[in-house]
Amino acid sequence: MPRHAKRLTHLLWLIIATVLTAAQAETTGADRAAPVELAADSAEVDDASGISIYRGDVVLTRGALRITGDLMRVFTDTERQLQRVVVEGTPATYRETMPQAAPRRAEAPRMEYYASGPERLVLLEGGELRQGDNTVTGQTITHYPAENRTVANGDGGEDGRVNVRVLPAPEGEQ
Repeated sequence: MPRHAKRLTHLLWLIIATVLTAAQAETTGADRAAPVELAADSAEVDDASGISIYRGDVVLTRGALRITGDLMRVFTDTERQLQRVVVEGTPATYRETMPQAAPRRAEAPRMEYYASGPERLVLLEGGELRQGDNTVTGQTITHYPAENRTVANGDGGEDGRVNVRVLPAPEGEQ
């Protein structure tokens, strides 16, 4: 193969890798360009304060992200960008579909989702975070999706301990 053809092939593979990496980065975490959609039995929206309260079978979706609960408070900034969501439920739930990975799921009586600074999910009053067969349970769990990092505390919960279950990756996925 001539030298210029090798360079062209190398350049083509570099472009493909860059596009795939950018596409994967766009689909991990909440898609900030996607609209926030809410459904509930009732809603009270105060644009002046940027606080909305939703009651009864509440569902928030944004791209690959879905949060549900019985009562949800949604906080936005002056440009109506999502800042924070506080949700209570029996249980409140979180689901994020992941490209080429098992969905990330969580549930707790109360949770807080922060869209930035950094993006994080905080499970309160006893929660569980799952991805595939891997689980973390504790009284307070904070998950940072962009960093794929989780911090958990027992905080004197049921047995005052954190429980973590991590299975080895299947062969070929390491």
